[in-house]
Amino acid sequence: MRWQRSALALLAVALISPAAPLQTPASSPAIGPGRDLLTWSPPALANPITVTLCNCNLDDAGDILVDLKLGQDYILKDPVVLTHPIVIQGGHNVVWIGGVVRPAAGPDIGIQLIRNVGYGGGTVHLEGIDLDGVLTDGIEGGEWATLSKPSGTRADATLQIENVRIERLSGDSSVTHQDCIQHYGGWKALRVDHFTCHTLYQGFYLPWQDSASNNAGVLSHWDLRNANLSDAPNSTGPGMQTLIHFGDLADAVFDHTSQQQRGNLVNVYLRATQQPLDQETYPNSGTVSTDGTLVHSRVNGDGTVTWGDTWGVTGSVSPGDPPTGDYVPAGVAGLDYVSPGYRDPGP
Repeated sequence: MRWQRSALALLAVALISPAAPLQTPASSPAIGPGRDLLTWSPPALANPITVTLCNCNLDDAGDILVDLKLGQDYILKDPVVLTHPIVIQGGHNVVWIGGVVRPAAGPDIGIQLIRNVGYGGGTVHLEGIDLDGVLTDGIEGGEWATLSKPSGTRADATLQIENVRIERLSGDSSVTHQDCIQHYGGWKALRVDHFTCHTLYQGFYLPWQDSASNNAGVLSHWDLRNANLSDAPNSTGPGMQTLIHFGDLADAVFDHTSQQQRGNLVNVYLRATQQPLDQETYPNSGTVSTDGTLVHSRVNGDGTVTWGDTWGVTGSVSPGDPPTGDYVPAGVAGLDYVSPGYRDPGP
């Protein structure tokens, strides 16, 4: 979905107070799906401010606007089921652990990240959040989203998404094609570990750069680990089904410039029911570029799909579901979420 708003009211965020530095949970042994140690710890925070989210501070579109000061670190707390979509802009290091986003009307985007979010080399860390309700997209955006940066502008912010579950995405292609995670506006790195999503149309939509000029910004590197996505029949048929889509400069445009995007795949499962897996991944075995750059995928004898022959993308995607079930089972993410800890406890 391409998101654009003519103006955003700069509304005060409720219940803001200074907070002690975020404490990283102590590491513990892995104990099963949804409770395994996570790969990436939250960023170290300097003099963070705590923002308690609520079903208030609504902008003209009915979204909860979380307007953060540039250069400031934040902890976002969610004690209630949020029944409106969330829009986060600004901030430096931003950490949100545990929550529920369940819009009651829409459809709209669950969590949207725009306008200098993470500016100045910050990290946005989203963990243990359950998204459901009337949603067109799960999590989308980027550092420069809606800022009309020149084409090819590199972002310096990082997005981390861990132990997040998206129960379902709704709507039809006359509104938008539903994405579990959609990049636009640029990230230095997009990191996903332990992620489950059920979608009608699209899963990971990770172009090198969004084709809309007001969302220009490069996604330099993505790393997807322990993730499973599944599709479902939809109103437009199998032609709209793409569970992972990456690397194009504009819509379906590949060349040596966009192939600078790098990626990594570890334990990524895609249950494709509408088309063969190779056709629900893109670029696929038949994709060609505009300048002769090799961009096609390889379908291996075990049914996995890889891009190591033509891209700087390591690993593979596997067909079906993980042997042990969803990486984020129902009930793991939510208001009572407790982080299992991290393999690398960070600074």
